[in-house]
Amino acid sequence: MRRCWFVVAVVLVGVLSACDEPAPSDGSSAGDAVVEPTADPVVERPAPDSADVEDLVVGLNDIGYRIFDAASQDSADDLVVSPLSIGVAFGMADTGASGATADALTELFGYPVQGEDRWAAFNALEQSVTAEDGDGPIVRLANRQFPDVSFETVEGYDELLGRWFGVGIEPLPLQADSEASRERINAWVAERTEDLIPDLLPAGFLNTNSVMVLVNALYLEADWARPFGKYPTEDATFTRLDDSTVTVPLMHELELAGPAVATDAYAATELPYEGDELSMLVIVPETGRFEEVETRLSTGLVEEIDAEATSGSVELYLPRFESSTNLDLRDTLEGKLGVTDLFGVPGFEGIAPGITLEQAVHAADIAVDEVGTVAAAATALGFEESGPPQPDVTVRADRPFLYLIRHRPTGAVLFVGRIMDPAA
Repeated sequence: MRRCWFVVAVVLVGVLSACDEPAPSDGSSAGDAVVEPTADPVVERPAPDSADVEDLVVGLNDIGYRIFDAASQDSADDLVVSPLSIGVAFGMADTGASGATADALTELFGYPVQGEDRWAAFNALEQSVTAEDGDGPIVRLANRQFPDVSFETVEGYDELLGRWFGVGIEPLPLQADSEASRERINAWVAERTEDLIPDLLPAGFLNTNSVMVLVNALYLEADWARPFGKYPTEDATFTRLDDSTVTVPLMHELELAGPAVATDAYAATELPYEGDELSMLVIVPETGRFEEVETRLSTGLVEEIDAEATSGSVELYLPRFESSTNLDLRDTLEGKLGVTDLFGVPGFEGIAPGITLEQAVHAADIAVDEVGTVAAAATALGFEESGPPQPDVTVRADRPFLYLIRHRPTGAVLFVGRIMDPAA
């Protein structure tokens, strides 16, 4: 029986130094080969007793909707985004944010509390959605830190991530062997996502300035509480926004009990997964109202549906579908949402001095059929150490040149010379 999977991988690349984990014991160095993978440590995490989880989720969902809305303006194709994946990625970055960058993250995600209270809310959220016991859905989260073998984080940062995010550590030669390190990180993500995200980090994502990668992988496996099948799936016409049509397999369920709501703008209903803790909310705008309804995702549409939906007999037609998305989050956040003080500026002193967030990418994939859903999402945040400034002038002495040695206070020239052939 195929189950419903939801997988999220989150990656941060940063500038940090050698971690508290011991160096590789096989004698490999930064330029030799990728360090052999090590097992995730057992981390004692605080109990999930934060009272701020609900308020934290409001902020994570909100920016997820806003990113979805911004990304939808660039394409008429299918689109899928994971607010939780994006939220956890930036949450791990936030633990080391400082100054204007910390303020930008707080404003962007609407964090309800500060400091340890904020980290406790993330810890409680992760533990609350985790489910590995019993016959119901499985939800697993795995976090890992891949530092460059020759760099260290500031004191206390590794322990902070371990305590609140359960992060394990695996040193890699990110700078000396970027490609092999990229392959190793992608392999770890692929393993945690059942190969649904095989290439999270694209070629060129790591470079000689990349010194740490943080990865979060979220895996979910569940069946519909009431699988489709009693009423046959039949080929039917699907009408696109431009009024063109295509034939698709349309699943049919006639005995749902809601909650559901129908207005002059849309009809919506909620499908529970096994165990009733997870569900899929399906929102179908009326003809000619799609863009209007889609835009309202970021302005309270879901809250409106939750408030107005009632139980009752529901008939649902839902196509089998598959779609995937790749987003440049930096372009979306800066270019579409106007976020400043987050990318390309120092502001993560709690991780290591001088690092900047330079890249942010997101990928998601989903497939839905009669049994359930298979989905994966991955978010990568690329941190780099500050490189040299772009030169205004380049002086390249690869041809005959003159030189002076002088006393700067007086201007007296002690020597003047020329070089016509350095090899002579």
